[in-house]
Amino acid sequence: MPHRPRELPAAAIAAVLATIIFTWPIAVRFGSAGRVDSGDGRYSIWNVAWVAHALTTDPSRVYDANIFHPATGALAFSEANLFAGALAVPVWTLTSNPHAASNWTILCSFGLAFVVTYGLVRRLTGSALGATVAALAFGFSAYAYSHLAHVQLLMTFGLTLSLLAMHAFVERPTAGRAGALGGAMALTGLACGYYGVFAGLMAGFGVLWFGFDGRRARAARYWWLALGGAAVAAVIVAPFFAPYATIQGEGFERSLDEARLFSVGWRSYFASAQLLNRWMLPLLGQWREVLFPGFLPPLLAGAAAWLTFRRAAGPDLRAARPIVGFYLALAALAVWASLGPDAGLYRLLHETLPLFSLLRAPARFGVLVTLALAVLSGFGAAALEHRIRADRRRLLWIGLVGWSIVGSTVGPLPLVDAPPVNPVYTRLAGLPRAPLIEFPYFSARAEVHRHTEYMLMSTYHWQPLVNGYSDHTPRAAREATPKLATFPAPEAWQVIRGVRARYVVLHWHIYGDAGPAIRTAIANDRRLLLMIETPQMSLYQVLAGPR
Repeated sequence: MPHRPRELPAAAIAAVLATIIFTWPIAVRFGSAGRVDSGDGRYSIWNVAWVAHALTTDPSRVYDANIFHPATGALAFSEANLFAGALAVPVWTLTSNPHAASNWTILCSFGLAFVVTYGLVRRLTGSALGATVAALAFGFSAYAYSHLAHVQLLMTFGLTLSLLAMHAFVERPTAGRAGALGGAMALTGLACGYYGVFAGLMAGFGVLWFGFDGRRARAARYWWLALGGAAVAAVIVAPFFAPYATIQGEGFERSLDEARLFSVGWRSYFASAQLLNRWMLPLLGQWREVLFPGFLPPLLAGAAAWLTFRRAAGPDLRAARPIVGFYLALAALAVWASLGPDAGLYRLLHETLPLFSLLRAPARFGVLVTLALAVLSGFGAAALEHRIRADRRRLLWIGLVGWSIVGSTVGPLPLVDAPPVNPVYTRLAGLPRAPLIEFPYFSARAEVHRHTEYMLMSTYHWQPLVNGYSDHTPRAAREATPKLATFPAPEAWQVIRGVRARYVVLHWHIYGDAGPAIRTAIANDRRLLLMIETPQMSLYQVLAGPR
């Protein structure tokens, strides 16, 4: 890979500018807006803020999130997002603003995906043009835009980082490079559990693919070093994934029937919200995931495959055949896995790999298809650049990069203003730490995600919250939910006393027409002491004895 002193800073500047433009208006609404219009979006904001808060106060309790009190280890009931939270620490420390912390991680995720993809393809092709085209295709893919409410799924940079480390290892197997590969896979797993599994599968496949090319198959040291890299990854992630093994032992796992619901068909590979490709959506009907890679990457990938494997290929292209073949095979396997259990490969992985049963969405294998096509598009762009006259290369740059920029554009992102902080939450922030319950207590399946409204606002006070929402709900919370939904009935009070709740918040604006009846029922309840009241909500203290 040729090195130029100004190339890396230039790539970083390009990443910053592209991220600001393609994620507009996040940069100008940094601390005042976000994806607060969905349960997943609110959960992600809370999750990032909790990890950043825990890391700056008591890192040893990071898994003991402030939901589902009195349950412990509640952060492991869903994706922990440890890397995203760590990334948000500087912004959280300066602002204590959950929206600023979350938006910072979103911006960083896009920028990191661009820079690392650029580095990977620059190393493989030696072409700055190919690296730029690939970085735009993968860093700002339709898949990434569709997951703004899932911060862990935005951490796609880990996949390209793991591939970069894998290629470095297979080119020159050393203990240091094996350790770097293990570290890259571990970091990817801490950034996103799904991508950690994908990184392990890709790296293992790559080690086998390139290991049987040439003399490596007969070199025992190569295989022992590869196993050492896997061991490094396992040692690093084991302490962080132990809580997931615990809840899996309690019966929490994803069935193949559930995986079928989150599998994809061919329509998903043509779904995109990018402006250049949006016209296809009405023609598709229904789809499960947004996986269209754009028109340019498949065209350039096809050009790379044809130029590389044709008989008249030159020595430089013949040398690239193992790498191009690897990414073609990776794309094919990823498509196969994304089709779900009935296609066969996903079922095999589910029944073979430990912790794989914690995953439920085969559709997310589609991100590997986008990644493979992006890398291959870099090879295609590099091959074209080397085969045209030098005086026409500027036009090729303008054409390919311009098409990549236009193809990556989705227009202004759909941000929603952050909800105002009610004085009730300001008051809670100054009170002694004690369990809190907020009502109404949502119990209907279509409404349970609304507990994230309380979770989001808990970022302003961090009191232990009996309410909660996550992929896994502990048994005690499941049993308490129908009782708490009857508040202020006696069965709800049994739970309130059982969890030793000290604070109760009632949201009159959510109760609507039922609010006056609730107010009347608790007006003379000697178990509650009114602390502060606003038109929207009221805060009460639960009394242990007489007033």
